[in-house]
Amino acid sequence: MSSLNFKGFARVALVAGLSLGLSACFRPLYGPTASGQQLQDALAAIEIPEITWPEPRARFAHYLRSELIFALNGSGAEVPKRYVLTLSYNQGLTTPIVDTESGRALSATITGNLTYTLKAKDGSQVVATGVATAYASYDRFQQRFATVRAARDAEIRLAKTLAEQVRTRLSAALTRT
Repeated sequence: MSSLNFKGFARVALVAGLSLGLSACFRPLYGPTASGQQLQDALAAIEIPEITWPEPRARFAHYLRSELIFALNGSGAEVPKRYVLTLSYNQGLTTPIVDTESGRALSATITGNLTYTLKAKDGSQVVATGVATAYASYDRFQQRFATVRAARDAEIRLAKTLAEQVRTRLSAALTRT
C-alpha cells in the first residue's frame, strides 16, 4: 500500500518539476513588452495609413482598415505613432456547390490572404512581417440583392477575422521588443 502512495507522489512531483522547468519559456501575451511598455500602448502606436487598392477591393480595404484601427486602438485616443503597418491583399472566390439543373452556384467562399509588414516609423527596422489567411462563406440566392448583401456580409466577416489574426501576431511580435 505504501508503494502506491509513493508512486502517486512521484508522478505529481515529476509533473510539477516539468511544469516549473517550462514556466520560464512562456511570456503572457497581454503583459508588458520586453521594454516594459504596456502592450496596449504599443499596439495603439501603430499607424495604419489609408489603403489605396483598386476599385474592386476599395470597399474591403475600408472594412479592413476600420477593423484594424479598432483592434489596435479601440479607445480612439490619440497616441504618438511609432510604427507603420503596410498591407497588401489577395482574394479568391470559389463556388463549391453548383445546382445541376440551373448551373447556378448555391454558395461561395471568399479566401483572403493579407500580407502585412510592421516597420518602425523611420523605416529603420522591420518589427514583424507575415501572411494572414481567412475564409468566409455565404449562400447565393435567386434574388440578386440578397446575394450581394450576403457577399458584403462575408467580406465584413473576413475583414474582422483578418484584423484579429494580424492583431494577435503583432501582439506576439511587440512583446519581444
